Amino acid sequence: MRRTSVPLAVGLLAACLGASGCSRWSETDAGAFRVVRNRGGRNLAYSPASGVRLVVRNGFAFKDLNRNGALDRYEDWRLPARERARDLASKMTVEQIAGLMLYSSHQAVPAPGLTDDQARFLRADNVRHVLVTSIASPATAAGWNNNLQALVESVVPGIPANVSSDPRHLPVADAEYNAGAGGRISMWPGALGMAAAFDPGLVREFGRVAAREYRALGIATALSPQVDLATDPRWSRVGGTFGEHPRLAADLARAYVDGFQTSTGEDEIADGWGYASFNARTIIATRPQQVLR
Repeated sequence: MRRTSVPLAVGLLAACLGASGCSRWSETDAGAFRVVRNRGGRNLAYSPASGVRLVVRNGFAFKDLNRNGALDRYEDWRLPARERARDLASKMTVEQIAGLMLYSSHQAVPAPGLTDDQARFLRADNVRHVLVTSIASPATAAGWNNNLQALVESVVPGIPANVSSDPRHLPVADAEYNAGAGGRISMWPGALGMAAAFDPGLVREFGRVAAREYRALGIATALSPQVDLATDPRWSRVGGTFGEHPRLAADLARAYVDGFQTSTGEDEIADGWGYASFNARTIIATRPQQVLR
């Protein structure tokens, strides 16, 4: 069998490593957005309406979020997250950085389209953390989230929005979000009720199930669990805690976060975090100081 000569092999490799040689990606039209699959790399999605285009390097596709025709470090999914974040931060204005420190007011999702106010605070105020309340249906939530991400992708440097929610699984008729939970999601006891079972495994299972349901509604961050101790019966938020015992509360809070955030098997990227993980943001609520008598 004839072997390829060394100079020819070098030439072929050089062509493959060029900007467009040896393509290792494919693109699928999903209607409102397009899905890019990099073989052996990261899958991407983008909205053609946002103005974002692709750049190809070494046969892989990347999103050109700042429209400069080059591959910036923050756009390169092959690099570590910290290096990408450092490069992105160096390109942002003070106003854009300040916007990442803000949360929106409570936002209802009755229709797939964004309201004028939502479009305004995303564009003008650079807000990227959006807190949702009532959702008409999972289909409505999906359309609204696609429109939301398309809008922020159109604003250079293309930072995506993070959609979050307070707890939505409480089986109480007058609970804050039950009427607009977004469809038939599972109902569970509140934190204090789960604490009464003294079972971290139960709490971990809740986190696993709830994370999948939140994802189906386009929600990426749970504003829970509440990790305060219930030391004062006069406090109105005792029901959101895991009780008064420090060790039990710590064990249950850990199980809650593990259930939401842990990925295993093919879903895991590193250290238990991966494609099935969901961000659980622990909350310490503000409460009045106790009066000593």
